[in-house]
Amino acid sequence: MKAILLTIGNEVLNGQVVDTNAAWIAQALLEIGIPIREKWSVADEISEIIYALENASTRSEIIITTGGLGPTVDDLTCEALAQFMGVQREFHTDTFDKLNQIFTSIGRIPTESHRIQCLLPKGVQVLPNINGTAPGMYFFYKNKHFISLPGVPFEMKGIFHPHVKNLLETLRTGPKRRSHTFNTIGEGETFLEDLIKDITQNASKSIGFAFLPDLYKVRIRVDLDSTTKKDIENFEEILARIRSRLVMYTVGENDQTLELAIGKELLRRNWMMATAESCTGGYISHLITSNSGSSNYYKGSVIAYSNEMKTSLLGVKVITLEEEGAVSDLTVLEMATGAIKALHVEVAIAISGIAGPGGGTVEKPVGLVWIAVADIDGKQMTKKIQLRRDRLLNIRAASNMALITLYKFLMNE
Repeated sequence: MKAILLTIGNEVLNGQVVDTNAAWIAQALLEIGIPIREKWSVADEISEIIYALENASTRSEIIITTGGLGPTVDDLTCEALAQFMGVQREFHTDTFDKLNQIFTSIGRIPTESHRIQCLLPKGVQVLPNINGTAPGMYFFYKNKHFISLPGVPFEMKGIFHPHVKNLLETLRTGPKRRSHTFNTIGEGETFLEDLIKDITQNASKSIGFAFLPDLYKVRIRVDLDSTTKKDIENFEEILARIRSRLVMYTVGENDQTLELAIGKELLRRNWMMATAESCTGGYISHLITSNSGSSNYYKGSVIAYSNEMKTSLLGVKVITLEEEGAVSDLTVLEMATGAIKALHVEVAIAISGIAGPGGGTVEKPVGLVWIAVADIDGKQMTKKIQLRRDRLLNIRAASNMALITLYKFLMNE
């Protein structure tokens, strides 16, 4: 059983909105064991949506749409679905009552457009939306499964888990997929693939491998689509061999990310950490605090973007800035030791660089970044990197490398 994803919306086609929904749903389906056959983007036109639904239904058993369920004039998915199935739209009282409750809580009343939003194709199964006003819908038509979800990502996700996930798990045929992920740092996907090539090439056909690269990080996922004892034993054996081979590069498996691995080590030491950020503007802090429980090992940050803040908040010497510059190993070391004193922690990361696109010189080009880690015992480490991406990617890459440097510092690597 395979699926086709239809993203509905002119804003996706013209580039005003990046389609993150399709990528997220594709990964969620992969975990269930439902592969994606195709992904399409469709304009906000009823005829175009119907054409896409008809075409998709001839090529796949499951069709999932996102977008076009809101109250504005360009939200045409409900009408397109009704015409596609040849049914009328009916007023869904429960949906309107929920919508009315939401508006009452904020001192407003629904408009006529919101009433129209509650006209759903006759016979659909409503999938409750706990995060918004547009419900999801499921219908079985001509032996195919159609699922329609809102385009707003957090609303779509709130419907997918648990409603769509539970539904698809009952539809899926064949053995339940087993998946295991190795989270690696510091090396690229080609290097890692070559390192375990003898293992992947000799695996049974029921075992698949995926290398999912990020900036200075790669997730290696191993999947098994079989329930035979022999294949399960082979799967476990392969996991053990990969674990042994990649021990120098793996920070965790499955849900244990780099950030969580750092937190785990800090908790083991009973240490608190801080960050002193310049070019990343708080992005390192964002990565750390995105995880629940980070307050148990993360105390705070000083975002010292200007030289004045570096000296007044972190104690960086004026002479250091004058002679070495803000982007230098001595400056980030003084930022790190200053953060330890200012925030009363045991370890700190500091970072300063030129994110771009301007601000570079011949001696210090755009993308140059210095990172420092220091602890309360006087141990220090610095790292210099040269990035060649755009500004936002440089910030992300520098933040990832800062956390990798901290991890290696803590693990004495």
